Formats: sequence, structure tokens, C-alpha cells
Amino acid sequence: MSPRISIMPSVTVVLFTAVVVWAILSGAHTDEQSDSDTYVIKPGANLQYDFQARLIDAVPGDVIELGEGTFNFHSELNVACDNLTIRGQGPDKTILSFKGQQAGSEGLTATGNGFVVEDLAVEDTAGDAIKVLGADGVVFRRVRVEWTNGPSSENGAYGLYPVECRNVLIEECVAIGASDAGIYVGQSVDVVVRRSRAEYNVAGIEIENTRNADVYECVATNNTGGLLVFDLPGLPAGNGGGVRLYNNEVYANNTPNFAPPGNIVGTVPTGTGVMVMATDNVEVFDNDLRDNDTCNVSVVSYLVTERKFKDPTYDPYPEGISIHDNRMSGGGTMPGGQFGLLLGQVLVSPLPDILYDGLTDPRKYVDGELPAELGLRIADNGEATFANFDAAHLSMEDILRGRHKPTYDLAPHRGRYDPLPKAELAAFPDPADGSSIAVQVYRSVPKKLSEWELFEGNGSTQVPREQVLPYTVNTPLFSDHTSKYRFIQLPDGAAMNYMEDEVLDFPEGTVIAKTFSYPLDMRDPAKGERLLETRIEVMGPEGWHGFSYQWNDEQDEAHLVLGGASIEARWVNEEGSEVLNQYEIPNANQCLTCHSQRGRYEPLGPTSRNLNLAYDHGHGLVNQLQDWADRGVLAHAPSHAGIPRLATWNDPETGDLDARARAWLEVNCGHCHNPVGTARTSGLDLSVAQRKPAKYGVMKSPVAAGRGSGGREYDIVPGKPDESILLFRLESEQPSIRMPSLGRNMAHPESIELIREWIASMPEDLLDRE
Repeated sequence: MSPRISIMPSVTVVLFTAVVVWAILSGAHTDEQSDSDTYVIKPGANLQYDFQARLIDAVPGDVIELGEGTFNFHSELNVACDNLTIRGQGPDKTILSFKGQQAGSEGLTATGNGFVVEDLAVEDTAGDAIKVLGADGVVFRRVRVEWTNGPSSENGAYGLYPVECRNVLIEECVAIGASDAGIYVGQSVDVVVRRSRAEYNVAGIEIENTRNADVYECVATNNTGGLLVFDLPGLPAGNGGGVRLYNNEVYANNTPNFAPPGNIVGTVPTGTGVMVMATDNVEVFDNDLRDNDTCNVSVVSYLVTERKFKDPTYDPYPEGISIHDNRMSGGGTMPGGQFGLLLGQVLVSPLPDILYDGLTDPRKYVDGELPAELGLRIADNGEATFANFDAAHLSMEDILRGRHKPTYDLAPHRGRYDPLPKAELAAFPDPADGSSIAVQVYRSVPKKLSEWELFEGNGSTQVPREQVLPYTVNTPLFSDHTSKYRFIQLPDGAAMNYMEDEVLDFPEGTVIAKTFSYPLDMRDPAKGERLLETRIEVMGPEGWHGFSYQWNDEQDEAHLVLGGASIEARWVNEEGSEVLNQYEIPNANQCLTCHSQRGRYEPLGPTSRNLNLAYDHGHGLVNQLQDWADRGVLAHAPSHAGIPRLATWNDPETGDLDARARAWLEVNCGHCHNPVGTARTSGLDLSVAQRKPAKYGVMKSPVAAGRGSGGREYDIVPGKPDESILLFRLESEQPSIRMPSLGRNMAHPESIELIREWIASMPEDLLDRE
């Protein structure tokens, strides 16, 4: 039973809020000056957490410098600060090694504007090497990313990976061994990639769903495909264009395709020099293109992949493509992949330098012809040869029946389009206030959990003080089988405001706490438990911030760990077997990864529909929301009978199979996979509110799954759970595959069975019923 609740103010919360307000207004903080500075990181036993703490403590303008040597990390690093520079001593002198990575799917992930990485290497990450999401101003300079075991489907998908960014500069970089793209720029605007080298990747350099990009003075060799310009369906930023590829060396890209099966890049034929797929307004000129065994240049529609899509805004046809003044030689002698082998059946040998699939959009015809500006123009490429291989009839059946009619006539395409404009980069934007405010908050928070005055005694019993509201939810986030205690503390006399679809509107000064623990023996709760961490979320004048406290071995205090921590936890499960788990406490920037909505921190869980259930608050079983409304701590709430309720994932009485599966996915995946979350660039929306099957994954091709595809082509295949990527990622415990990628190491058999049953129940024609 919980104690009687009152709403007396917490002295600690009042003082903390006052300190934070003063710090924000004055620019002061407790430990160091707010001016930017240069910090030197040295190797050490606690490198993972010391380096991460420095990244969290950074203010705009800071430079974090690493000396010569190899720096070993076991978990991803996270950056949220604006205008931050991470600098080494050179890509062969300063090496960040993630060999044997245990947690996180990236090596380094960043969300701050004005982000610079230079003069270092990142090696052997479980997933992508360096990912930057949603930033304005990104510079990679003299950075090497590499998987040192050579080409392998076990390697991470992307090397340098800015996505949904603006003003991106990648120069003098090297990318080696990526199982998707060594240098990949996706869903971005205003991009320059120059004087860089990509080797032994599936795709050397890839520009995808991106507008206004220049790639020049680069070398792409020994990849499966050298330079790729793609548009893919189902993404928030679609229909890129305005891409120039010029003055590059693209030669001998004949490494067999080693992409994990199921990825779209796995369809790229071995021996591809330049491939333009579905993107409009691409200019390929003044390049040296030679000895690529399938072709030096190909221009194709997305339709050649034969993958289904349902995206009414997507244009699968490449239009306005200009290929001129290139030097082409060799190649075409050993076409690769299924597509290349098929071409080898119908085209002269060696295959022509320039291949075109001939597919155009009949909806855009005028008087039976495609307008001139939407076509393909080729001029002055020396002795380069050409073929339109007529993809509309490229099948073995058509070949055998004599219906396939390739043509080698260049005349319909001879000519030039007007040159595309140069990609222009803007100066870094001024840092947002949030970069410094977050640091001021982190430096002002209590270093001990007891200072928050949330619990009776030393907190080991998790009995809340009178002013603290315990609460629970219908469907919780799975966190490696931990037990959880949840609490809300409101300021004196304040109330939460009811919100129908979003997280409740909490007043300034609110504290939300969640403690994670393991029972020593799940068969017998009386044997006690081990407290692991307590996460604190505090609502300040500028918004929410979150961080964690690690409980000590004595279980009488928890200490602030901004940089995160790792705990070797043991317990006995319900079957009587001892279980070992390396439990990871997230660092403060990792909290932002899951909690970020519209670029701002937001609590997970306390929505009205997930809080709408009966609970004993110390005076009998009553509806939780109604109880709060009656006590005056929840304002503007209708009767709980009129409030939607999220199903309890393992209770059939609360909802049918679809409702329970969607509830579990919303809580465990939907905080990132929604239109404003950090996984928005995938185009996958797993929130309950999304009712379009194509949007929540039905027959949706993955974008950046890497090994996470599991050899499967679609996120969800109706009626076929074992062909669905979604289930494969939930079943996995490998860092580069599992989803969610943070917050769990272990699979959850019970919820996996729920999702399996849900997918199996879907009619095969579900997508057609929309």
C-alpha cells in the first residue's frame, strides 16, 4: 500500500529550480566557466564514461582533442552540443576502436548543429561509424572510417552518415569496408563531398533523397558500386535532385556485393561505376570512368528492383539526367549480380559503357512523347558506347519469346541540358540556447539521489514521501526484465494538465523518477532485490532534462552518472536458472535519443491513455486518472470513462490482438519511430495513431537496416512473420541488429510471441485494403 499523498513542496526541488533559473539567466554554473575551451582526452580505464561525460559537459565552441594512440570503447558515444569540434592527431594516429562493441548501434552519433569531426579514425563499429541526425552545419575532415576485417556482411552499414542535415561538408576522408555505403548522405540539403576516397564498400559514395549536392575530386575503387545517386520511397524527405558528380576517378569497382540480403543496395550489380536511380536532375561530367565490369554508368528507374511500394508522392523515374564530357574505357566484360547476368544475355559483349533502362512515366507524356526536359541527354564522352536495354521487357520469358528489343541508338538522347548550379554551403548557425542550458542544468543537479528528497529513509525500500505520487502504466517499456518503480513529484499547489493524445502537460518544477531493479530470485520476492539505477526527469523553465543515478553496492545511496555506467547483474529467473546481464545505464545524451520529440526532450509513458487504469494509491483500488483529478493534481480531465485506454499488451481483456500488439510497439518502438522522433528518417511510424499499414511497415522496404534486415525485404510481410524484418530485429540480441537499439540487451520472448501472432494474423492483401 502506498502512503497517503499530499502536495507539500520539496525543498530540494524549489532550491534546484531556483539555481537552474539563476544559471540560465546569468550564464553561470557551479564548476567551470561557461566560455568555450579545448579539452584533452587521454586513454584510461574509465575512458568510455569519462569521454562521454566530457561530451555531455561541452558548451558551444568547445574543442575536444584526443592524442595519438588507440582509444577503445564498448558502447556508442553521443553528442548533443552545438558548435562542437572533436579533433585527433590524424586518421592514422588517433583511432577510436569499437571492436567488440556491446551496446548501441553506432560508434558516434550526434544531433547538434555545427558539428565538426577531424583528423581521426573510427574503426570496427557494430553498426554505423558516425551518424549525424538533423544538424545544420556538419564537417567531416580527414576522417577515416574502416572495418579492418575487410569486406563482410557482418560489417556496419554506413561509414560517414549525415541524414536529414543541411550544409554538409565531407573532405579528405576515407571510408573502407561498409556493408552498405562508405560515405552516405541521406535526406539532406546543400552537400559537398570532395577529395575523399571510398574503397571496399558495397556503395562507395551514395547520395540519397538529397537536394543540391556536389561530389568531386573523389576516388571510388574496389567497391561493388562506385558512386550512387538514389531516391527511395516511403521516406519523409523524398524526390531529391540537383546532384553533380564531376572530376572523380571511378574505376575497378568489382568487389562482389557483400550487403546483407534484403537491403536495397544488395541489388547493385558488382562492377557498377556510377548508378543513378529514380533521382531527377543529375549531372555526371568530367569523370574518369574505367574498368567497371558491368558498366561505367547506369540510369534506371526504381521499378527495376521489382519491390513493392505505396507512396503517392514518390516518383520512381530518373528525369533530367545529363552525362557529358567524361572519359570512359574498359569495363562491361564480366557483368555481375542477377541483374548484370540478365543483361549479359541480351546485350553485346562487352556491355556498353552507358546503360539505360528506357522506363519513363507515361503520365507525363505530351502528345504521346516525354517532354524533352524530362529525358536523358548524353554528349561528348569520347568513344563511350550506349544501350537502352528496354527494362519493360527484361525477363527471361520475354527474351525467350523474342519480345525483348534493346537498342544501341544514341541519337534520341544526344545533347546537353543546361548545367546545374553549384552546391553552396552556408556558415554555421549560431548555437541554440538549449546547448548551454542543458550543461547548466547538468552541472547544477544534485550529485546524490537522496538530495532530491523523494523517498522515505535512504530510498532502499522505494517508499515515496508524502508529496510524491506513485504511478503505473498499462503497457511498460521492456528493459531486460527489470522491475520498475515510478513516481511523480509536483510543485506545491500545482497540477498536471490533461492532454488527450500527448504526454500530460506538467508544471515547471515537476520531477519524474523511475527506479530499475532486479529481484534476487523472481520465484520469491521476499528474498529482496538489487536496485540498479534511478532515472530523474526534471521540468525546468526551458523544458525537460533527464539523467541517471547509479545505486551503490550498499544499496543506501545512488550517485549521478552523466556519462552512463555498466553493471554486471545476476538474478534467478522463474525457472530457477541464474541469469547474467551486463546492464547498461544510459548516458544523459542517450536519454535524448529516445526521448527527443521535435528536437526537445519529452517523458515517455505518462500519456492519459497509458495512465488510464485502476491502481491502489493507498486508499483502495480506483482509477488512477480519476483519483488524481479528485485530489486536484490533474486538471481539465474528463471522466475516465471517456478517456481512451491503451491496451495492456499481455491482457486480452483490455484489447484484441491488434490493439495489444500496437500498444506494445508504441511504447517500445514508437517513441523513436514516429514523424517527429529520432528514427523519423526511416519513414516507419509505429505509434498507435498511425492507421495506414504502409506507414507502420507493411510491405515497406528498409532504408538503413544493414545486418538488421536479416535477409528479408520488408518490415512486415502480412501473414509471414519469419519474412518480416520487424520480428527479426525484436528477436535479436546483437547490438547492430536488435531493436530497440538502446535500453535492452536481452530479447523478450513473451512480446516476441505477441508480435509474431499479430503479423501471422494479417491478411495477405492488407495493403490493398487501404
